[in-house]
Amino acid sequence: MSLELWSTIAAVGTFLVILATAITAVVQLRHIQLSNQLSGLLSTFDMLQDPSVRELVNFVRHDLAERMKDEDFRRGLLEIPIDRRVHPEFYLCDMYNHVGSFVRSGLIDESIYLQTDWYNVNLYWRLLREVVAETRKNRPHVFENFEWLAARAERWLIAHPQGDYPDGERRLLP
Repeated sequence: MSLELWSTIAAVGTFLVILATAITAVVQLRHIQLSNQLSGLLSTFDMLQDPSVRELVNFVRHDLAERMKDEDFRRGLLEIPIDRRVHPEFYLCDMYNHVGSFVRSGLIDESIYLQTDWYNVNLYWRLLREVVAETRKNRPHVFENFEWLAARAERWLIAHPQGDYPDGERRLLP
């Protein structure tokens, strides 16, 4: 065999080793990315299940609509800085705004998040929408990521009007 043939074989072999290394690196990066997204998703759900958040949720679900009828309470939404002792609903807005930012930037996979939490995003946006609208009278861009997440959750619901149960899978309830 000539030196040219050996040189060609060595070059092809080197190329194959480099190609295999690159493919392995891409696969490993994908696994790392999925692991990071899972970690972010689990942290988000932990945050939303925290007992102190449950108190905020109960306030928003049961007391906020009545409080919004009070003009002093509504006027307080325009204060800068807002008194969060009077307006604890802002904490829930903040949380969903942060989640919206994480989803929007790709730190949390949108389809996975919405498959799990679309209902709550829609619910809390509906319950907090008037608060956000009032607050935007003097802070026009506040809670934009929450609004974006709610728009995406609404879009998810439109795309899945019958839910997201896998086709062909036997249902346990009618």
